[in-house]
Amino acid sequence: MDYKALAANVENREGFGTQEWVYRVLRAGIVNGALPGGMQLKQDEISAALNVSHIPVREALRQLEAQHLVTIHANRGATVTELSREMLINTMQVRAAISVAMLAVAVPRMTEEDFAALDAILEGQREANDVIQTENLNIRFHEVLTAKANNPVADMLMEIIHANIDRYLRSGFYSDAADRENSVAEHEKILAACKAGNVDEAVKLLQAHIMDAAALIPETVQ
Repeated sequence: MDYKALAANVENREGFGTQEWVYRVLRAGIVNGALPGGMQLKQDEISAALNVSHIPVREALRQLEAQHLVTIHANRGATVTELSREMLINTMQVRAAISVAMLAVAVPRMTEEDFAALDAILEGQREANDVIQTENLNIRFHEVLTAKANNPVADMLMEIIHANIDRYLRSGFYSDAADRENSVAEHEKILAACKAGNVDEAVKLLQAHIMDAAALIPETVQ
């Protein structure tokens, strides 16, 4: 694995401690699929490629393990965590529960500025034809949609959930034009309900939207 190439695609190392930078490099590689589920992560190889000692690599792997992105095996090193179909569906159910709870709080607090930001994201989604850009815009839409809930614990959990789920959805949901168009159409309906102040409708639409995505988990995931 070319860890140097992974590092080149991560924010500039300046401004980060060594451990945080290594963590960001490995996390980005896992989330974007460059480091697939089941792959062994060798500390010696990572240390040499990134020109760092073993200590920040070891600590970065522990941080990734806390997010369920890496599994550390006693006396056998670390591997990128593989999620089963059942685990992914369970995770989507949790994502839906957290999201709708946040949205119910957020809708009455949303302003015209929030709606304008969401409209701009939707416009970007309509024009996007790059998988990574599409994925990022989708995540951003959901972040802004629920931001007014002002719940940092839920935000932290959602970040972990996205990191684990989106690497499995990329090959299906984000790369299929019809699925992308359907997703944007569902976003438009959710936003319309929010603008109308219809909390019940917005929550119902968001719940269905997230669970529709669960059906797009690739069949190759067992």
